[in-house]
Amino acid sequence: MRALSLLLVLAPTLALCQTPDFAGTWKMDEERSNVNLEATLAGLIGAGAPVTLHITQPANGTLVIESQFNESHARLYVPGERTTTPVFLGEAGTITMMTRWEERKLVSEGTRESPSAPSTKVKETFALSGNAPTLEVEITTSGTHGTSSSSLKYTRTRDVGPCESWPSPCKDFTRPR
Repeated sequence: MRALSLLLVLAPTLALCQTPDFAGTWKMDEERSNVNLEATLAGLIGAGAPVTLHITQPANGTLVIESQFNESHARLYVPGERTTTPVFLGEAGTITMMTRWEERKLVSEGTRESPSAPSTKVKETFALSGNAPTLEVEITTSGTHGTSSSSLKYTRTRDVGPCESWPSPCKDFTRPR
């Protein structure tokens, strides 16, 4: 009986230990990706797919995803919870998603809403594949436009280039003004 009680207490921790490590900076492999403008990571880019993703993955299983294009905005994926995120790029509005783990894939499903367009159903799946992991992001949307999908492939990188090349370049505070 004690062993069963211990297993029930440790089950959430054991589940987190088995989740894939998405944390890091990821560059899109444009040759292997298929980008449909109707199926994107809402809020991380105005149109298309972010070339660079920055992912933070705290121990509680949450994923925080940012893009280099819109570094002041993040998407939050909390397994077992519903999250609503404002969307400022592209069609303004909100995206509300319910996130869960399915084996080693993070699956998030919900609705993107905008005052100027009909609601769209959204499904996003994040998974790692291969020995040198590839982050695979599958996005499917369905609404009045029909069903659209994108398949994005990202490779982990440590090189984000000089900050002068970023969409919001760094500032050199060492030079006198």
